[in-house]
Amino acid sequence: MKTINFEALFSASPNPYVLLDLSLTIVGMNDAYLQVTMRKREDLLGRNMFEAFPSDPDSSSHRQLRGSLEKVIREQVADHLSLIEYAIPLPNGQGFEERYWSATHTPLFNHNGEITFILQHTVDVTELHRLRNLAKSTLLPSGRSALIETDMFRRAQAVQEANQALSEERQHLRGLFQQAPGFMAALSGPDHVFTMANTAYLQLIGRENVVGRPVREALPEVVGQGFIDLLDRVRHSGQPFVGRSIRILLKQSPEDVQEERFLDFVYQPIFDPDGQVSGIFVQGHDVTEQRRTEEALRESEERFRAIANSIDQLIWATQPDGYHDYYNQRWYEYTGVPEGSTDGEAWNGMFHPEDQERAWSVWRDCLATGEPYHIDYRLRHRSGEYRWVLGRAQPVRDEEGRIKRWFGTCTDIHDLRQAQDALRESRERAMRTEEETRRLASILAERITELDVANEEIQRFAYIVSHDLRAPLVNVMGFTSELEGAQAEIERFYRNVQQADSTLISPETRAAIESDLPEAIGFIRSSTMKMDKLIGAILKLSREGRRVLAPEPIDMVQLLESQRGSVAHQLQERGAELLIEAVPDLTSDRLAVEQIFGNLVDNAVKYLHPSRPGRIEVRGRALGANVVYEVEDNGRGIDPKDFERIFDLFRRSGAQDQQGEGIGLAHVRALVRRLGGTISVSSRLGEGSTFTVVLPSYISMNSEAA
Repeated sequence: MKTINFEALFSASPNPYVLLDLSLTIVGMNDAYLQVTMRKREDLLGRNMFEAFPSDPDSSSHRQLRGSLEKVIREQVADHLSLIEYAIPLPNGQGFEERYWSATHTPLFNHNGEITFILQHTVDVTELHRLRNLAKSTLLPSGRSALIETDMFRRAQAVQEANQALSEERQHLRGLFQQAPGFMAALSGPDHVFTMANTAYLQLIGRENVVGRPVREALPEVVGQGFIDLLDRVRHSGQPFVGRSIRILLKQSPEDVQEERFLDFVYQPIFDPDGQVSGIFVQGHDVTEQRRTEEALRESEERFRAIANSIDQLIWATQPDGYHDYYNQRWYEYTGVPEGSTDGEAWNGMFHPEDQERAWSVWRDCLATGEPYHIDYRLRHRSGEYRWVLGRAQPVRDEEGRIKRWFGTCTDIHDLRQAQDALRESRERAMRTEEETRRLASILAERITELDVANEEIQRFAYIVSHDLRAPLVNVMGFTSELEGAQAEIERFYRNVQQADSTLISPETRAAIESDLPEAIGFIRSSTMKMDKLIGAILKLSREGRRVLAPEPIDMVQLLESQRGSVAHQLQERGAELLIEAVPDLTSDRLAVEQIFGNLVDNAVKYLHPSRPGRIEVRGRALGANVVYEVEDNGRGIDPKDFERIFDLFRRSGAQDQQGEGIGLAHVRALVRRLGGTISVSSRLGEGSTFTVVLPSYISMNSEAA
């Protein structure tokens, strides 16, 4: 069979043709095209269509031509322009000639089915269009042919205008599709080939070129996860599938590991005019973060319940209005009542009749004022006996200060009250003998110790609850970072608008972007950082209180020399010196001792007097079964009224010009007490301070201090 020379056929064709690549650059044309456009080949090759034939970008003809070419590239199907007015430049720069054209734009594909070129076939219908206009204005052309021709143009123009309106509407709908917050895609045929996918869908799957590819090829990792089967089922049954929090494993790139996501989505069948399923529309939302938040909350609640059920206190919780909706297992074991029987307001019925009105009154007042709840009353024990308990409750507030929950405890103090009553009765009998007095005082001391232990349990419980507060705080800090990123984008957009047309910006908008938004985000950031530091400090104390002490022989000179090395830089900067005199060794917990003297030395360096060279001395001596250490400085000094408050948690003294949360000395006193010792301070403002630490020279694992 003889081979056809298509290039020669193209060149010899009497119909005008021009060939464009996908950037709309002219790469070829035949002689008929050069003749009808009155141009030379070298003037057109390699030039953009709209550069070779310029026009006003806002004109109707420019928009028609560009829209048709872009439609061919986007939809990969031929497009027709029945009539378009497009003037062409005359030779030798003599101006432009008005022309009317009828054009067909056809996509050309390579062997892989990819569009590579656009073939434009143009017909010059200028004379015919002018003849039609002449027919409208004169009576010269008449008869059946003129009427048919005029009607033909009218119909063609109406069709073109309708097509243009449909194209604009399609562009609008496509824009809405692309900008939709949920992910969407359209699949076609039995192989579920992607015909559309919006930005959210592409971001979810982490890839771009999926249009024209089957799901099995575009997303190979989902083949074995059941989604292909679901699509097949929807196609065959014609019934939609609705999935809630469906787990899926996706790869953001071929090299990445599979990432777990959770999706809410719908597979909606698309029907053709014959009622057959021609495709499937996919629409949904990524609910991974919501699912993870719910799981974290559930785990947090489970940890709370496990902790609450493991301690000796009776734990309860209420809603903001005081409705009791939670009791730990100890409550039911203590009272012997069925679970749920004391929910709501039924708890008050467990009190002694003489205490019920008083308990109600105090509780109502706390609900109204938000003040902590503190009361003692008689609670019915499972044995039927009414026993004295100490009731406490604290409100938990949100970021805006509103109460979210009340958490409370009940501690059995019946034996303590009995001991107090016995002591009071004994005093009323004038306490017959000194021995009897000592015995009762001992009982009272033991009961007070038991109460202290109970209070420590409550404190540890509070610290554990504080630990669980860190999880939502991390979420707040994370979303604050996202707000800061969004703020930068808003400010960038604001600056662009301001440069383009400042009148578009109202004073309220200007104030919101330049002042209100940065101030609000800054306040959130500083508040969360402060809360994070406080929670960290509480957790640090809590962990230290639960650590098991490990006694070992300690070379105190070596330990203090190590402390000197850790503050050497600060000493050099301040022109200060640290003197270590002879100090006795001891057997104790090394970590606790390091933290005690590390804090004392660090505070001494931090609060040196700025007007004189700093001098810090550490000395010690043996004192019976104890050893005494003194850390003396010539710094700012401490007001005598603050000697006790500086050891309280979150309390500080003097000018607050140094970083800190008021936890250091509270931590030191807690450590000293755990080691079985004491700490005190003597000082004079403006002259310096001396901290005295007394510790047992030896502690063992089974000692009371340990």
